[in-house]
Amino acid sequence: MKRPSIKQLMELTELSRATLDRALNQRPGVHPRTQKIVEQALDRLAAPPLGSDQHPALRFRLFVQTGEAFVEWLSQRIDHLASEMAHARVQLDLVNCFRDSDEQLAARILQSENSVDGIAIVGRNTAVTTAASRHCMDNGKAVISLVSDLEPEARHAFVGINNRAAGQSAGFLIGRHLQPLQSPNVAVIVATAAYIGHEDREIGFRSLCRNSFPNINILEVINGQDTDEANYEGVRNFIRKHGRLDGIYNVGGGNDGMAQALVEQGLAGRTVCIAHELDSVTERRLRSGAIDYVLSQDLDNLLRTAASALKSVCDGNFIADQTLLPIDTYSRYSLRREHTG
Repeated sequence: MKRPSIKQLMELTELSRATLDRALNQRPGVHPRTQKIVEQALDRLAAPPLGSDQHPALRFRLFVQTGEAFVEWLSQRIDHLASEMAHARVQLDLVNCFRDSDEQLAARILQSENSVDGIAIVGRNTAVTTAASRHCMDNGKAVISLVSDLEPEARHAFVGINNRAAGQSAGFLIGRHLQPLQSPNVAVIVATAAYIGHEDREIGFRSLCRNSFPNINILEVINGQDTDEANYEGVRNFIRKHGRLDGIYNVGGGNDGMAQALVEQGLAGRTVCIAHELDSVTERRLRSGAIDYVLSQDLDNLLRTAASALKSVCDGNFIADQTLLPIDTYSRYSLRREHTG
């Protein structure tokens, strides 16, 4: 079989040409962890291609019922990993369900049942969605939940961060910033408690603030609906009602609307602001100072782990009930330097 090119290895490992050259030719100065990454990449690229007789392709479909910026970012990462997935005998297709009702999402899931080997769902934990998921499981399809969990009987496994711990992290960051203030006003933005992940983040945030920072007043939950428009109006209404906003935590999407409201009210850089998922919107708002911290997960890792979990179910192998990924915390100072020129 033809040896993988340096370009393929650079795309897969995100290592430089010089580092790959040293690793491939056993030259000194290569960390063992880097060497292992290169060896794993070589193994992936040497795997039989998608659809070969030796390893027929497995077709998986990912249904995403979250904010638009996250859907867009997730779609870009799937495109980035397409070649790698193909060599791992996986085809992963994303279905944008952002504007779908729960009934429409359930219908999409059931319509896909006969054309795929498994499904992954980022969505609300509702009766119709879990019923559709259970139906797929009963008919031999692999089903996993991503980012926000479903009922345990409606999926084989969950892949994502520990959302309650993420909420606690947000509470700790806001609490430490506002600790010197006597009675700071804080708001939480939640789309709906039907997202188990959102509910867990809010619970973690509230419990940490209550136990460790009792000076904080969590005055209101803003119903953001995962949209920029609802978050923009919600933040403006909060300020009109309460007079000031010292801290804000958005457990879901619609971060651009939240940030824009802070900018227009002259609160960017003054209100401690925490959001989720590093995407094109949150990165831009981090750099501008409207958002202070972003709690995120590595989407490439998420997608690779999801594909591996789905394959394991299809192959009849044991799979853990949950695979929890690291929580990454970003500020404007920990982002990669912007490209210039």
